[in-house]
Order: sequence, then C-alpha cells, then structure tokens
Amino acid sequence: MRWVKNLNFAAIFEESIMGKDKSIRWGYLAGIISGITYGMNPLFGVPVINKGLDVNSLLFYRYGVATLLMLGYMLLAKKQIRITGKQLWLMVLLGVLFTGCSITLFEAYKYIPSGIATSILYVYPIMVALIMMFFGQFPSWQTWVSIFAGVAGAVLLSVNGKGGFIDWRGIALVVASGLCYTLFIVIVNLSKQIKTMPNLTLTFYCFLVGSLMLFALSGFGTHLNAVPDTVSWLNVLGLAILPTAIATITLAASSKAVGATKTSVLGILEPLTAIFIGTLAFKEAFTLNVAFGVVLILFAILFMILTEKKRS
Repeated sequence: MRWVKNLNFAAIFEESIMGKDKSIRWGYLAGIISGITYGMNPLFGVPVINKGLDVNSLLFYRYGVATLLMLGYMLLAKKQIRITGKQLWLMVLLGVLFTGCSITLFEAYKYIPSGIATSILYVYPIMVALIMMFFGQFPSWQTWVSIFAGVAGAVLLSVNGKGGFIDWRGIALVVASGLCYTLFIVIVNLSKQIKTMPNLTLTFYCFLVGSLMLFALSGFGTHLNAVPDTVSWLNVLGLAILPTAIATITLAASSKAVGATKTSVLGILEPLTAIFIGTLAFKEAFTLNVAFGVVLILFAILFMILTEKKRS
C-alpha cells in the first residue's frame, strides 16, 4: 500500500500554508472551500431525513463513517494520532461544540427550509468578531463592513416571500448552532495547544468525540434507526466526506492562517451554497430578497479579500 502513503493530501495542504507569504492566500482558499462544502449539508442530509431517519441516527452515521475513514487514512499514511492530555480535554470540548452545531442545525430543518436555516446561521461572524475583541484582536473597518454586509445578506435570505419571519423555533435552533460554531472557531484560533496539532489530527478527534456523544444520546445504540436504503447510505457517505471531513479540515486550516474573524466571514459562502442547493434540488423559492441577499454575501467576501491584498 505504498501508493496510499504517498497520497498525503493533508500534508501537502498544510505544507502549502506554512510559508509566511502564502499563509493568507491559502487561508482564504481554505475558508472558501470550508464554506462551500459545509453548505452541502442539506444536499446529503435532507433526503435521508425525509425518508424517516431521525437526526441523532443520521449524525451518528455521519460522524461514525467520517471517523473510520479518517482513522484508516491516518494509519495507512502514518499520520500523527497521539496527543497530549491537555489536548485531549480540548478535543472533547471542540467535539461537543462541533456536534452541537450539527444537531441544532439539522433539528432546525424540521421547522424552516434548509437553505434559509443555513443562512440564518451566519449571524455568527458578529459573534466571532465580538469575542475576539475581548482577546485584543480588533477587526479593521474593512472587515466590519464585510461582516455587516454578510449578515445583512443572511437576514434577507431569512425573510419569507410574504415579508414575515419564519418559525421562531427554527431561528432559535440555528442561533444556538451559530454560537457553537463561533466558540469552535475561536478556540481553534486562540489555543496554543491546538495550533501545534495537525489539522487532520484535530478533525479526527472532533469526529471521534462527536460519534461517542451521539451514541450516548441514542441510549448507547438502543434508539439508533437503520439507514433505510442504498441511496441513503450514499448520502451518508457524501455527508461524511464533503461537509464533514473536508469542511472541518479546511475550517481549522483557515482559522489558523487568517484568523477566526476572517474565517467566519468566508464561511458566509455556506448559506449561498445552501440556497442554490435548496433552489435547484428541493425547489425552494428564489425570491427578490434572496437575490439581494446573495449579492450582499458575494460583496462581503470579495470586499474583504480585495482590501486585504491592498493592505498587505
């Protein structure tokens, strides 16, 4: 299996962001990839939920499959698995936060359309910016412009066609999801223990903790439901690879390279992706306010990246 060891994609990616001159560019790229892939949650998750699989079972299979795939790769490629005791406790915390983010987001899909749910999640760049200010990291005025433009776009995406706001239970669940996501990004960015850990190792332990957490929530397996059919298993596999493994590895890489606040702004590509998936795959309405929301989100991303180049 020598060829598997040579396919060290994670190492290639991490090495590419090690250079000081390349860190910002690759940090932005990682944030863009993370936002787009995480926005694919509805594409793989909603069809399985619609076939009757409950959220806890779906997420257990999602994280369980992702954990096994990553463990297999790490063993074959001889990647770092051992971590310190301090890092282990941080991994437990990060795993709980990341899993909590997924549980509340998927529960929100029961009350509001998937694209809209993913859009409202993006109040979190403001949360990230405010928390980071307590640690002495103050965003530039250009970053604040991008934050408020992006959040304004997300608000437009959250308004239904009749001008009224949608089910408050869905909104509350998504805000809780955003808070979990915010704390995850901030801890990854600030913790010295985490910064010394390879992104692949960090992601593996987050998924392992998440799998154990979901197994416990299912009554230690007694309330787990079976995946209904082959197509649903393919959706679970897609869910485990794209909006789970790839999205989390690139999220950690981006946060380390360009900081928590800018990573959160780049993540606004997630609702944009989710909106297009909802419109094309699930026939959700693409209204005028949604179009304006999309424009504001694109402006937020491009403005931040272009003004960063001028300042550097």
